[in-house]
Amino acid sequence: MYYSSGNYEAFARPRKPEGVDDKTAWLVGAGLASMSAATFMIRDGQLPGAAITILERLPLPGGALDGIKKPEKGFVIRGGREMENHMECLWDAFRTIPSMEIEGASVLDEFYWLNKDDPNFSLCRVTEKQGRDAHTDNLFGLDDKAQKDLVRIFLATREEMEGTRIDEVFSKNFLASNFWLYWRTMFAFEEWHSALEMKLYLHRFVHHVGGLPDLSALKFTKYNQYESMVLPMYRWLLDQGVTFHFGTEVTDVDFVESDGRIQATRIDWLRDGERGGIDLGENDLVLMTIGGLTENSDEGDQHTPAKLDEGPAAGWELWKRIAAKHPSFGHPEVFCGDIARTKWESATVTTKDRRIPEYIERICKRDPFSGKVVTGGIVTARDSSWLMSWTVNRQPHFKAQDPEEIVVWVYGLFVDVPGDFVKKTLQECTGEEITQE
Repeated sequence: MYYSSGNYEAFARPRKPEGVDDKTAWLVGAGLASMSAATFMIRDGQLPGAAITILERLPLPGGALDGIKKPEKGFVIRGGREMENHMECLWDAFRTIPSMEIEGASVLDEFYWLNKDDPNFSLCRVTEKQGRDAHTDNLFGLDDKAQKDLVRIFLATREEMEGTRIDEVFSKNFLASNFWLYWRTMFAFEEWHSALEMKLYLHRFVHHVGGLPDLSALKFTKYNQYESMVLPMYRWLLDQGVTFHFGTEVTDVDFVESDGRIQATRIDWLRDGERGGIDLGENDLVLMTIGGLTENSDEGDQHTPAKLDEGPAAGWELWKRIAAKHPSFGHPEVFCGDIARTKWESATVTTKDRRIPEYIERICKRDPFSGKVVTGGIVTARDSSWLMSWTVNRQPHFKAQDPEEIVVWVYGLFVDVPGDFVKKTLQECTGEEITQE
């Protein structure tokens, strides 16, 4: 183990904050953000766990970090977060959470050892000709003009990029490059997305640009992220006395402003069809997760397409309500104002036939039943009209998985384009049709 700079502050414990014993904390949402906040409050803020309450609309914690086996439906993954070395707050939190797999180890220990023993990298990042040509060539394909585009956007000011689209600031040379193919499929970027967001992503991940072609920049958990990350943190928080109220939709939060400080005065919620809430004082802290990556998501199945739900979404509606009360709460419409364009779809495929993993092995050049890295991240079908990508993480991906099964996660970047085989858009397809495509 070695350490980079910054250890002087990183390993010093904070003093106990004055007045912390008189405070309570209310957290809206039981995703990783809220649960991590509770972890830091307990460990570093020395707030007793019994003083923390987490309110969640869903019946279980985790938010978008989910993964579950549903009766009659099978395994469902709505997506996984790609992780890397410099997620400092994440690793800081998980060094405190005990592993459920290894006695005496933390979740961070377990994760670190796993990725030391079985480092992640891809042997096939892109396929063409319906998988017959499978390769990782480690070439970005950036000509002089495309390279200058990249440097110019990286050095531009925020103001220069605000209100512009990616295809307005990058040339066709750049948009035809391998770099853009790797980048857009890894981060789900469209050409009409925000140029400023693209710039900020470049700043955030510039240290990993060299690992884009073979995905060696990434690290993955042993199982799905619900079982590997959410469940250990949830159990630790319960052991600390934290209260979770599931099936509780927070509908509004009231505030008063005094001397430049905004103080929450009341939380309103809907629970089991009944309205309720609590009045708050100056010693009550409120932290809210506003909006949501998987808000209003719908699940199809083998014979039913998923439906696009454009109705009110609880997390976004809450953000809109509080944003109307004070300008410091931002502009939610920027993120949720165009559902038809910003919708997204993925699928979970579980193989039941030993012939299918043979095709997977032929492309990724690894045995998917080995228990080790398989695809090493997404494999993108360059010639797919949907620009479809798929990934097989370490198997079993679920502890409840049959030893003969392989769980595959699939997504298409272009949801409204007819497929090459099925001739229907991804949005119109059943699970069977997505698998056929």
